[in-house]
Formats: sequence, structure tokens, C-alpha cells
Amino acid sequence: MKRLPRKSASAFTLIEILLVIIIIISLMAVLIPNIQNAMNQSRVGTAKIYIAKLVGDLGQYELVNKRPPSTEQGLRALVERPSGDPIPRMWSQIETKLESDPWGTEYQYVYPGKHNPKGFDVYSCGPSRKAGDPDNIGNWDSEGTK
Repeated sequence: MKRLPRKSASAFTLIEILLVIIIIISLMAVLIPNIQNAMNQSRVGTAKIYIAKLVGDLGQYELVNKRPPSTEQGLRALVERPSGDPIPRMWSQIETKLESDPWGTEYQYVYPGKHNPKGFDVYSCGPSRKAGDPDNIGNWDSEGTK
């Protein structure tokens, strides 16, 4: 009787598979918070850049009309001719459309500003999506735009 050659065992053991799973979970536990933190910083940076753009656009509006739009006219005055008081003397469209902030809410505008009493406040409500929260990002931030 002939003996058949034995095949060598090349399968993984249960312990080896569990060890690989534990290593993968450990790496994910370290990497996921870092990725989320980087995404949050990116959103804040994006909001600051767009706020700086809006501040520049509002400055252009103010230069032409001798005053910024009222709170009621808001940022819409950059995209459509405002009505109400004060009606701008010379108006031209500055923005083609207004973007939402990185958290999906509209940028806010107040004139005269709470943080800039001699000017205006432009801000994003930030991750909380609530005006007046400490996470609001505006043109009054020390690292911000004004």
C-alpha cells in the first residue's frame, strides 16, 4: 500500500485571527479620533475663510453705499437688491450665491455688531448650530478675520 504525501497545514489558527483583529481594533481606536479632530479643524478653517470673504464683500458694499446693510437686509444684500431702510444708492451684485457653513446652517449677520459695536458681526453658529454658543466662529475671533 502506497502512502499519500501529507499536505502541510497552512491555515491560520483561531488565536492568530483574534490577534490580527485586536491589532486592527487598536489601530482604529487611535486613528479615528485623530481623523475626526482633523475634520473638525478643517471645518473651522473653512468657516473662517468664508467669513473673511464675506467681511471683504461687506466692506465693498459699505464702500459703495457709505454704510453696511442693516441686520434685516442681512447678507442677502450681497446677492439681491435690498428693499427697506436704508435703500442702497448704488447697488451691484457682489455674490452670486450665499454658501452654507460647514455644518449646513446659514452664516449670520448683525449690524451694529455685538462684538464689533462700530461695525458688523458675521459668524457661523459652529458645530452646535446655536447663536451665542462659545463654539460660534466669527469676525471677532482673535485668530479670525478682523
